[in-house]
Amino acid sequence: MTSTTVPQGPPKRRRDRAAREREILEAAERIFGERGYQGTSMDDIAAQVGVSKPLIYQYYGSKDGLFLACLARLRGHLLDTVSDAVLAASDAEDALYAGFLAWFRFLDEHPQAWSVLVDEGMLSAGPAAEATDEVRAAFIELIATMVRMNLPAGRPTDDDEIQIIAQSISGATERLAIWRTRTPNPPTPEKVARTLQDLLWQGLNTLKSHSSTS
Repeated sequence: MTSTTVPQGPPKRRRDRAAREREILEAAERIFGERGYQGTSMDDIAAQVGVSKPLIYQYYGSKDGLFLACLARLRGHLLDTVSDAVLAASDAEDALYAGFLAWFRFLDEHPQAWSVLVDEGMLSAGPAAEATDEVRAAFIELIATMVRMNLPAGRPTDDDEIQIIAQSISGATERLAIWRTRTPNPPTPEKVARTLQDLLWQGLNTLKSHSSTS
């Protein structure tokens, strides 16, 4: 009789590494968000996860590398969450609300995410500052795409106007996110999203009427 041996070595190592990396990034995101970049040490993160500090260096190279990995993970989750919400909306007007709602809910569900994205200790220069700018640019482009796809009927597309709108929305959502983290009993994501959606939709219709009369 012959027996069948199921290989276990390499697949198990890959699963273990993937799980460890996920745990490290989750802990790093939480600690960076709570203490800021300057206030976080690799010892803190290693102790939180229960791994050795050399292992984290092996995976990410440096604290900067770990911070960049956190940014990349947050960027992917945030953009996917907002994009999925917009695409699932029933109509153009609802798509704006759905996108805003997804954004503010994401920040509520990941309370340290916003702190990581705008950590002032990393914004002055270097690759992490560039990566933070890339996250913002990607979100602005997502907003611009969302606006182009969901303009009121008959509204002409003007690239300059789209960029003005997208940049304005990005600035507003950033300020609202910061304000909500600093305000006791802040308004719900639903209320903030609905107010923004109403404001933007009315503004787009106003631009439409201005364009038609010019």
